[in-house]
Amino acid sequence: MVFIHKLGLILAASLLSISFTADAAACKYNSGLACPEETPCCSPHGHCGNSRLACGNGCDATASFNGVCQPYIFSTSPAPPAAAGGKPKPVPTQPKGSFKLVGLTGVAAQHIALVTPKKMLIIDKVENNPAKLPSGRAAHTVEYDIETNEYRVLDVATNTFCSGGGFLPNGTLISGGGAEARMTHTFDATKGFQSLRMWQPCEDNSCEWIENPEDPAWLMTGNRWYVSFTTLPSGDLFILGGSNESLAINRYATNNPTWELYPKAADFQAVHMPFMVDAMPNNLYPNVYTLPDGNLYIFANQKSCIYNVERREEIKRLPDLPGGPRSYPLTGSHVLLPLDPAKDYAHEILVCGGSEAMTTHSNALSSCGRINLHAADPQWEMDEMPTPRLMSDAVILADGKIMLLNGAQIGYAGFLRASNPIYTPIVYDPDAPLGHRFTEWTPSNIARMYHSVATLLPDGTVFVAGSNQNSEVRFENVPYPTEYRVESFTPPYLTTDLERPEIVSEIPEKLTYDQKLDIVIDVKATDRYEPDVTFMLGHRGFVTHSTHMSQRMTKLVSTKTSEDGTKITYSVAMPPNANLMPPGPHYIHMLNNGVPSKAIHFILN
Repeated sequence: MVFIHKLGLILAASLLSISFTADAAACKYNSGLACPEETPCCSPHGHCGNSRLACGNGCDATASFNGVCQPYIFSTSPAPPAAAGGKPKPVPTQPKGSFKLVGLTGVAAQHIALVTPKKMLIIDKVENNPAKLPSGRAAHTVEYDIETNEYRVLDVATNTFCSGGGFLPNGTLISGGGAEARMTHTFDATKGFQSLRMWQPCEDNSCEWIENPEDPAWLMTGNRWYVSFTTLPSGDLFILGGSNESLAINRYATNNPTWELYPKAADFQAVHMPFMVDAMPNNLYPNVYTLPDGNLYIFANQKSCIYNVERREEIKRLPDLPGGPRSYPLTGSHVLLPLDPAKDYAHEILVCGGSEAMTTHSNALSSCGRINLHAADPQWEMDEMPTPRLMSDAVILADGKIMLLNGAQIGYAGFLRASNPIYTPIVYDPDAPLGHRFTEWTPSNIARMYHSVATLLPDGTVFVAGSNQNSEVRFENVPYPTEYRVESFTPPYLTTDLERPEIVSEIPEKLTYDQKLDIVIDVKATDRYEPDVTFMLGHRGFVTHSTHMSQRMTKLVSTKTSEDGTKITYSVAMPPNANLMPPGPHYIHMLNNGVPSKAIHFILN
């Protein structure tokens, strides 16, 4: 009788729940409906969400799921594996991956760019780094060899502090922006606010920075501190935003709400963008991505828009992302999810974390927003990370999953402004169902907070470096000393019993859009696992302050044409146009059952 009574109560509660949800008020931006179970709270902004901010003060209970502002509890374990027709799949021996120390950077790794398959450019601000120039002065840039884990000291004339960067179609890196001059017996750097610097990559240790800060052609139209670069489909660099001076948070008096191009005509005038005023004050290091129609998607603070460069106008303003600011100094993680031709190359943006407020005691955000720009009416779908995160790096792995690592749980970005470092990385599976997309991986034992970086390497591992919470190099009497150690993270996909596949045919150094080429691969063995092959093409971009400028990846269309033992030939098509993957240096991985080959580098244009 007790059981029957309880069952009746449960059924009654369920019926009341169904009735209430059907009659509930609509949440403003949820197409005239009450919020669904996965994002149950109608936030003060009128968006459905699951974060503490969405479900807290100001939440509209009448428009929330079941009429209450109560978060939905997600599972943080991976979704159950999909049925694979009885075909076995390789299982990682280290399902959470592993970190190991591999080297030292010589200069604090505030900015990085993979400039060749073997070389990483590491850039810092002007400070007293251990790496020294022949003159005895402190260096602030080095070229790091990712195979030997040794560095070569470089000289650069201007202060690169909080700069940006992007690649030209021929693989040349352009670095731009920076900070004030530092001219002492220890430092010798002129101001870098307007400076442009060029790096033409090489493998023989002969390349050096090229710059001429006295020549107007080597200067931007104005000062740009915390500036973003993006490679356009045309091959030009789109340069956006920044501040006129070095500061902690932007002000209207210092805001540079304009964009320009590199290279630019002699008479080019910076173009005003009202969006960069509307996104104040958290509009530094805006995130910019090219779209299939040639327009740009731009995100700053909680706002985003579609912008047309040729017409110099905003096309569309998108809904604000609920939950709090997500741009510097309340820095979240941003990434364009890998593109898939089977989904018509739908562009989906993921933004995770940030901070509640600009105080040293504020909590980082645990909420994530995902928006499909391919939809007729794009809206943010909210999700929750296992832990709150601020200043994390979002790295697209070789298999298309997103690794979030580095950062803190308290405070905001800035010198001595954050605490409670995050040691445990998480991985986000874009193809898993909502509520099952995050998995925690093996933690590091190194605190990596402000001015830390990470990026994918050609061998499928992740390069992790940096962290300097201090305004100058400090090793003692500070909570978190300046960090020079380099870690390599090995993802689980490199720890299975399936031997790594290999691309055995020669890939041309230059390829064009929509070009088809025959690629011979070696899957090494077919006795345990039936081959399941995918080709992924990626651009690593320029990395700084949790902003991965121009980072993107796409799955390639491929068709098996012949097979000879473990060697299989595929016809592989490059992306159909530059809107999907702008021109420049790219890396192609081939994966067999999720295990990646070493990547092959080439220029696409």
